[in-house]
Amino acid sequence: MTRNQKQTYAKNVPGKDRLKLAATAMAANVKLHTTKKSEPLAADERVDEKLVKEIISLWPATPKASAETMVKFYGQPNEATVNRLTWYNNGPWKRTVVFKEEIPHDFPEPHVDCLEQTIDYHVPADKVGLIGELEGSLVVDRTKGEVSVHCDNEGANTLSLNMMHEVVTGKRTPQEARDFIKNEIVEYMMDRPAPYCEAFQFGLPQGSQWDPDKAVVQDKLLEEAVGKVKKTLGLDK
Repeated sequence: MTRNQKQTYAKNVPGKDRLKLAATAMAANVKLHTTKKSEPLAADERVDEKLVKEIISLWPATPKASAETMVKFYGQPNEATVNRLTWYNNGPWKRTVVFKEEIPHDFPEPHVDCLEQTIDYHVPADKVGLIGELEGSLVVDRTKGEVSVHCDNEGANTLSLNMMHEVVTGKRTPQEARDFIKNEIVEYMMDRPAPYCEAFQFGLPQGSQWDPDKAVVQDKLLEEAVGKVKKTLGLDK
């Protein structure tokens, strides 16, 4: 099937469905602001070992090796598809994903990215650009209060997040952090002491680090329409 490069299906969603979704989303927003936490991630159920082996047997060498290493240290993943394996709350990580897809990455040395790991962490808006200068594999989601990083191994991901923190807190400039990475990763790869690759050098934030921003839409007609739907659905209580 050929993809339409411009058209989405947003215009085809019926108006009543748009308002229904808005009503349920607003009600959920209020609940989350009140409880300060979302539904817990399903981290207890594990994927069958045989299925995981069948999936990664068809993967390229690097993601296959990364997946095998994650299984060795963190056990079987919580979710598995033909394209990715996912762990939740494994060790210090909020989420770990190994992708079948390989992305070429030349910093600090040529490799492919296939291992993404995430922590809860709030990055102020005025610091996000500095993270982009540090390196492209660091991904900031301010709304979720998460920072993810992807590489081919856990040591490199840990190193990048340690440098991210030092850039955010002003301890290093992005260039100073890049210079540190290029030296520390060599120590790690050569099996020499490399503390910034081996453990977090800062206390990981506890609990959600959401940044919900602020509401700016002020439309009485929309407010009334959503209010009616909320009442119909029993969400106004």
